[in-house]
Formats: sequence, structure tokens, C-alpha cells
Amino acid sequence: MFAELLHIWPWLLACFAIGAGAGAVTRRAPENGVVARWLVWTALAFGVAALVVRLGAVADATAFVEGALAAYAVFIIGAALGALARDGSVSTHEGWAVGLIAAALVWVGAMVIDRSSFDEGLRRRYAEPIESRGADAPRAPSPARDAAAIAPAALPLDAKPRAAPTAPTSAGVTLAGCQAALEEPSASSELVFRRGEARITPSAAIALNKAAAIIRRCPEEATIEIMGHVRGSAANANNDALAQRRAQAAISYLERQGLGRRRLVEGRGESRQSEARAITFEVR
Repeated sequence: MFAELLHIWPWLLACFAIGAGAGAVTRRAPENGVVARWLVWTALAFGVAALVVRLGAVADATAFVEGALAAYAVFIIGAALGALARDGSVSTHEGWAVGLIAAALVWVGAMVIDRSSFDEGLRRRYAEPIESRGADAPRAPSPARDAAAIAPAALPLDAKPRAAPTAPTSAGVTLAGCQAALEEPSASSELVFRRGEARITPSAAIALNKAAAIIRRCPEEATIEIMGHVRGSAANANNDALAQRRAQAAISYLERQGLGRRRLVEGRGESRQSEARAITFEVR
């Protein structure tokens, strides 16, 4: 979550500034008592949304909901500070609702416009490591040379077949290159789960986005085995099941990123692991 919020900090700063302006300019006391109705209802919605995110009920929309919660929170903080700076009181807060509309539009810009460019930047950034590794891979021999190499008349009777080189893709990326490139997102401190949970967190989604960009460059015939792990826990059935659910969650997420036609299979994870890795990849 923090990685996502750090990325959209200019938008959050804009929401804070809108709130501060609304708090400093508007002076209208609630007509029905101490707290304005709109503030009560939005605060209740904030609490429900926070609970829904905590329970993992919004799946892929988690980042969008968390962004909305952050935008609302900084808007209210800014409005309160603006009102306090104006007259030392937040009692005349009915008019803040006008600024809330502007803050909502800013949030839409942050979650739609800026997030799309962010995801595209991730795709370009993390496709480069595997391309650079594949650049040094041996080129595939031509069909004519292959035919000459395996022609019966050209081979001694007791000759043993030579091991086939690791097949590169059209971009020259080998299985070994894919495996090496996937070490980075696997070892990333972002690819973590909350304790005892298998839900993909926003930070884990960032790491899996990096892995997805790499897998797209792997040979089409490659099989990507994905294993889940539970670190620092004694081996038992519950931890083994948790490791399995984490692997399944990672596979489901990658398939939703357009990798459904790839051979993504679940491997047998470990309930106790020395390295700080929640998900590992094996290319074969």
C-alpha cells in the first residue's frame, strides 16, 4: 500500500490543498447540529471501505479503494487544518462538501490517468533485464545447418546425439535467461503477504507485475512453476495449505494480467524457508 501511495503523492498533495482551501474559505455551520450529515455518511463509508479492504473482499480493486481512502483522509485533514488556521475552530464545516467534489475528481485522475502510465512504466522497465540477458544468448542455427548436422550419412554409427541448446525465442531469450530475470521479482521486498494471509497486497501486485512483464518475454513453450512459501514457521498442515493458497493466488493474478495461455503451474512450496521469499518461480 505504501508503495502505491508514494507513487501518487502529488495527487494526494492536491487533495490536501483542496481540503485546506475549502476549510479556510467556507464558513457554514451545520443546520442539524454539531456534525454535518454529509460528513457522517462519508465517515461511515470510509469505515466500511476500510473494513472491506482489510477482509480482502475487493480483490483487484484494492488499490483503487485504498487510493480513495487516502484521498478522503488527506482532504479532511487539510480542511480541518485550514479551518483551524482561519478561526481556530472546525465547527463551520458544512461547506467543506464543495471541496470534496474536487478531491474526488483528483482521485479519479490519480487512479486512472496516472496509474495507467505507472503500469506501462513497470512493463517497459522490467522487460529490459530479460531482453539484456537474452541478447547474449546463442543464435538459433539455421535449418540447413541442422539438416546437415543430423543427416545419417554425416554421423558415425556410434555417435551420440548432441544435447540441443536451450531454445531461444524470436527475441533471443532463453529459458535460463527467464529464470535469471525472475529472480529479481521473487527476491523483491515488495512480494510479501500479510501474516497468515494469501491475499495479493498492492505491493505484491507491483512485484507480480514485474514478473508478468518478464514471463511475457519467456519462450512460449516454457512452463513456469510457481511456489508459495511461509517463512519462519514450523512445518505443519496449516502452513503447507497457506503456502499452496499463496501460489494459487499468484497464478490467478498473473492469469488476469493476460498470461492465461501460458503454462503456469503450481509447485510444491515450503512452510519453512530461510530466505525471505513468499513466492518463487522455476522455469522449465
